[in-house]
Amino acid sequence: MRFTFLGTGAAEGIPSPFCSCPACTDARLTGGKNVRRRQSVLINDDLLVDLGPDVFASCAAFGISLTGLRHVLITHSHLDHFSPDNLKLRARGFRLETELPEIDAAGPPSVWMKWEESGGSDREAGIRRRPVLPGSRFELGAYRIRSLPAVHQLRTGDAMNYVIDDGTATLLYASDTGYYEEEVWKELEGYRFDTVIMEGTLGFRSSGREHLNFGDLGRMMERLEKIGAIGRETVRIATHFSHQSVEPYEETCRTLKAMGIECAFDGLTRQAGNRSR
Repeated sequence: MRFTFLGTGAAEGIPSPFCSCPACTDARLTGGKNVRRRQSVLINDDLLVDLGPDVFASCAAFGISLTGLRHVLITHSHLDHFSPDNLKLRARGFRLETELPEIDAAGPPSVWMKWEESGGSDREAGIRRRPVLPGSRFELGAYRIRSLPAVHQLRTGDAMNYVIDDGTATLLYASDTGYYEEEVWKELEGYRFDTVIMEGTLGFRSSGREHLNFGDLGRMMERLEKIGAIGRETVRIATHFSHQSVEPYEETCRTLKAMGIECAFDGLTRQAGNRSR
């Protein structure tokens, strides 16, 4: 399994244009890995996890084409994870010289309510929508997926994390969420993950209900170790950082490295797993 981070920032990205905190100020001055677009991850060139407002800019910056995209997986309906206009721009009038495959698009009911409210058309966007709920098992092409209840967007109650298996590796994608409820830990028993991508939104700040700080991130990893879901060989990556909660990339990287966790940055590509697909 290959995955590429198109964005590693939280809702405002880094730098936020309306902020002069140290992280935003430093990112404006230094650029590079300190600049973070809103969270999105591309898997194997054909599965996109989350479709936020920065996907077009990220693809342009990293020389990535989504013409071969066949599946979209949305975690929840917050604006930094689902931007309906991005799907609308797949319509024929915006790509007169390019044929595109139809996309299987899966996400919770609140995502599809947002799509309807935006005036989106499945036919014009070239999608087959698939409403899914937390606790579901389903397939998108060759991908076997299990949706987990996230501790996030609690007023709606349908935000999800995902277990994704492409036949070569198994990934736990855990953004956005607070510390898991006991029912989720029970669901994760029996898994062995090649890679864990987990949010670190609150960074050095205090614990929160719907996001993880670095202390809670560490506790989540320790619990995964305790139930046998990860081992020393597991690739562990932190992402989804808030500008108000982290230091510049190098400092944040050192902190996470001491925890045995890699710090993601926009454009980071990693390979995991060794099973034959």
